[in-house]
Amino acid sequence: MRRVFLLTYGDEVGTREQVKAALDRNPFVFTWRYDLPHSFYLVADVDAKQLATSIREMLPNGRFVVTLADQDYWGWNSDETWYLFTNKSHKPNAGT
Repeated sequence: MRRVFLLTYGDEVGTREQVKAALDRNPFVFTWRYDLPHSFYLVADVDAKQLATSIREMLPNGRFVVTLADQDYWGWNSDETWYLFTNKSHKPNAGT
C-alpha cells in the first residue's frame, strides 16, 4: 500500500539537487514533492526503516529522518501537496 512519508535532512546530506537525484533513482520512491527547505514528501510502499535505509545507501553523509506523514496531519500547504497526501500521486494538469 502506498504511503506518504516526510523526509527531513541536514545540510551534510547534500544539496536539494543531490537529494532529488537520489530520490529519482530510488526504487522504492514512486514520486516525491517538495515545498519546504530540507524536506521532501515521498510516496512509497515500504516502511520507514526500509525507505531510510535505501536513502542512506545513496546519501551516506549527514542526518535525516523519514517519518510516516499520512496518518494524522494538518498544516498550511499548496493544493498540489494536499492532493499528493490524499491520492498518493501528483495532481493532473488541467490542460492535459
